[in-house]
Amino acid sequence: MLKNYFIVAFRSLFRDKFYSAINILGLALGITCCLLIMIYISDEISYDRMHSKADRIYRINEFMVDESAGERSSSLPFPVGPTLNSEFPSIVETQVRFFDYQSPSLMLENKETNKAFNETRIFFVDSTFFDVFDFELVKGDKETALDEPNSLLITETMAKKYFGNQDPVGKILRFQAERDLIVKGILADTPLNTHFQFDFIGSMSTVRQSFNGRLPRTWYWNPCWTYLVLKDGSTPADLEELFPDFILKFFPEFLHGDVVMRLQALTDIHLTSDLEFEIQPNSSENNVYVFSIIGGLILFIACFNYMNLSTAKSAKRSKEVGIRKTLGSKKRYLVTQFLLESIIITGIAVLVSLLFFWIILPSFNAFTEKSIGFAMLIQPQILLGLLAVVLLIGIGAGIYPAFVLSSFSPIKGLKGEQKGKGGHLRQTLVILQFSISIIMIIGTSVATSQLDFLRQSDTGFDKEQVLYVSALRTPIAQKYEAFKNEILRRNDIKHMTAVVDALGARHQGDNFRFEGMERSTLFSVFWSKHDFFKTFGLDIVQGRPFKENILSDDTAAVVINQAMCKRMKWRDDEAVGKPFEYGRRNGKIIGVVEDFNFASKHRNIEPLVLQLRNDPRNFNLLIKYLAIKLDTENMKETLAFIEDKWNHFAPGRPFDYFFLEDELNTLYKDEDKLSKVASLFSGLAIVVACLGLFALASFTAEQRKKEIAVRKVLGSTIPQVILLLSKDFTKLITIAFVIACPLAYLSIDSWLNNFAFRIGINPLAFIIAGFGTLVIALITISFQSLKAASANPSTVLKYE
Repeated sequence: MLKNYFIVAFRSLFRDKFYSAINILGLALGITCCLLIMIYISDEISYDRMHSKADRIYRINEFMVDESAGERSSSLPFPVGPTLNSEFPSIVETQVRFFDYQSPSLMLENKETNKAFNETRIFFVDSTFFDVFDFELVKGDKETALDEPNSLLITETMAKKYFGNQDPVGKILRFQAERDLIVKGILADTPLNTHFQFDFIGSMSTVRQSFNGRLPRTWYWNPCWTYLVLKDGSTPADLEELFPDFILKFFPEFLHGDVVMRLQALTDIHLTSDLEFEIQPNSSENNVYVFSIIGGLILFIACFNYMNLSTAKSAKRSKEVGIRKTLGSKKRYLVTQFLLESIIITGIAVLVSLLFFWIILPSFNAFTEKSIGFAMLIQPQILLGLLAVVLLIGIGAGIYPAFVLSSFSPIKGLKGEQKGKGGHLRQTLVILQFSISIIMIIGTSVATSQLDFLRQSDTGFDKEQVLYVSALRTPIAQKYEAFKNEILRRNDIKHMTAVVDALGARHQGDNFRFEGMERSTLFSVFWSKHDFFKTFGLDIVQGRPFKENILSDDTAAVVINQAMCKRMKWRDDEAVGKPFEYGRRNGKIIGVVEDFNFASKHRNIEPLVLQLRNDPRNFNLLIKYLAIKLDTENMKETLAFIEDKWNHFAPGRPFDYFFLEDELNTLYKDEDKLSKVASLFSGLAIVVACLGLFALASFTAEQRKKEIAVRKVLGSTIPQVILLLSKDFTKLITIAFVIACPLAYLSIDSWLNNFAFRIGINPLAFIIAGFGTLVIALITISFQSLKAASANPSTVLKYE
C-alpha cells in the first residue's frame, strides 16, 4: 500500500512537471527565507549562553534619572562589585570588573620587532575572570594567569599579529609607552556571540599603578562594567531588595534618592539592553520579532501558492479520483495519497532550499554582519525544525486540496463533468499573498526613508569632514598648542579642538546645582578645549563662548543648551550670568548654545552642560580626541600632512583616526540591518507570490483556451484577449492594496513612534508600492496571456 502511494505520487509529479516545478521552487524559496531567519534568530538568542554559569551571571546597571536629565549606565564605580561580594556572601558567589581606561584605544608595542598598534579591545579585569566566564585559555594557567600586576592574556589572532610564529608566553608588550606587560597565556579568539569582544585581557592589579598604587575608591565615577555570579538558590530579587540600603550606606549623600541599581541577566544583554556606555552596540529584540514575522509571512505565501495550484488543477484529476472510488478506494486512502504527495513536494523543496541557503548565506552574512556557517544547520534544534517544516507545511498546505480532491463524485469524474473547486479560496489566497507583499514593500520603503532621515537630517552641528584623532594618554597633552598652531598653517585645515567623545554619539554625565535647584542633579556634560564651537559650527544664541584670554573659564564657567533653559524655566537671555555649584566650586553660566543632537536621534534633545577642560592633565582621562575640521578636496594629502605632524609631536605613537560622520552612522546600525534584511525578504516575497501568479495565470489561460479561440474567431484582438485574462487578477491585486494600506500604516506608525525624531508617513510610498506590485504582477501574467492570445484558434477548435 505505502509503495503504491509513493509510485502514484511521483507519477503525478512527473506528469505535471511545470506545476510541480513551480510548487517546489516557491516552497523552496519560502523555506530558504525561513531557514535564514531561523539561523539568524538562533544566533541572536545564543549570545552569552556558552558559559556554564550563564543562568546565574548578572550585570549591575546604575540609573540616575531626574525628569529630563540623568543617566542610564551599564557601568558602575570601582568599589561596588567587591563590596557587594563582601557584604552579601550568602547571595553573591563572586564578581568581576572590566575596565578600559574609558579610552577609545590603548597602545601596545613589541619592542623587539618595533610593532606598535592602537588597540580598541583591551580590558583589565579581576583575577576572578575565569570564575565567572568560561572563555577558553589555549595556553597558560587559569588559576594564576591574572593574579599578578602587569599580567596580560592575548588571543590567538593577536599572538600572530605581534609575535608571528613565536611562542608569546613570557614575552613583553609595552603598554602606553609606560610599563611592560608580561604575556601569561593565550586565549582562544572571542566567540562572536558574546556581547563584548576582546583581544587582550590584563590583570586589574595593573591598573593600580595609574592611580597612585590603589584602585579608585570613589563611589561617584562609574567606569567599570561589573558582573556578579549569584549562588545557587538565590534570585535577582533577593539581592535587589538589599540595594536601597546598600546605596544609603556606601554612596555619597548627594546621590541618595537619585541612584538606583538593577541586575540584568547576562543572556538578556545583547537583545534588550540599550543603556549608555555599553561595551559595544547591542542588537534589538524587536528585530528578532520583525524577522520572525517576515519569515513566517513568506512561508505562508509559498504555502498559499501550493494550495492555489492544487485546487486549480483539481479538475484534471477528477477521472483519477472517479476510477479509484469506483474500484473501492475509500476517502481516507485518497486523503492519505494527496497528503503524501504534498509532503514529498515539501521534502524536495527542503532539499532545494538547502542549495539556495548555501548560495545566499555569504550575502546574508554580509547584510547582517554575521559569520554564520553552513554547519549551523546540523544543530539538533535546526534539524528538528526542518523536519517539523516538512510535516507542517506538507500537511498544512496539502490538507485542503486533499479533501477537495477526495470529495469528487465518481460518476461526474468519469464523465469529465467534475469542475475544479476552490475558486473563491484561490481568489482569497491571491489577495492575502499580495496584501502581505505590499505591506512588506511599504514597510521596507518607510524603514529605509527613516534610516536616511536619521543619517542625513541636520544634527544642529557640522559633522562633515571632521577628523577625530585618538589622543588620550599621549605626548600631545603637553604639546597641544604647538601641534594645533602647526597644523592650522595649512589652508584646508580650518579649526581644531580637543573633546571628550564623539559629538552626537557619546557624552558623559556630571552633577551640577543651578540657581533654583535644592540639590545637585546629574546632567549630560561634554568637555572640550577652546574653539569647540568654531570647529563644530555651533551657534551661541546668548552670551559668549569660552575665550582663551579669560582664565576663569576653565574653572568657573559653563555654556548650557536651550533644553537646559527650558528645564530651568528660564528665557535664553535670563540664563546668562546665573550661578551654579559644581562640587566645591562655584561659577556662572556664560552662554547659551542652540540645541543640537549631542546624542543619537533615538532620544529627544536633553539638557546639556558644556565645560572647558584646558589643563593638559585632562588628556589622561577627560579629553580623548583631537577634533580637526577640514575643508579639502585632497583628503589623502591632507591626512598625510596631519600624520606627518603627529609623528613629529608624538613619535612612536600610531596615528589612529576616524571621521565623525562615519562614527555617527554606526548609531543606526540596528535600523540599517533591519532595512537591508527587510529589503532582501520583501524582494523574495514578491518573487514567491509572482511564481504562484505565473502558474495560476498559465492554468487559467489553459482552462479558457476554447473561449479565447471563439472570441478571436468572432473578431477579438490580441490586446483585448490579454485584457480579458488580466482584469480578474488586476481586481484581486487592487483589493489586496486596499486591505494592505491601513494595516501597513498602523504597524509602521507604531514602529516610527520608537524614535524621538521620525519622518511622517508619505502616501507616495503606498502608491509606489501598490503600482509597482501591480506592474510586476501584470508583467508576470502577460507572458501567459500573450501566449494564449497568440494561439491559432483553428488549432484549438478543430478537435471540438
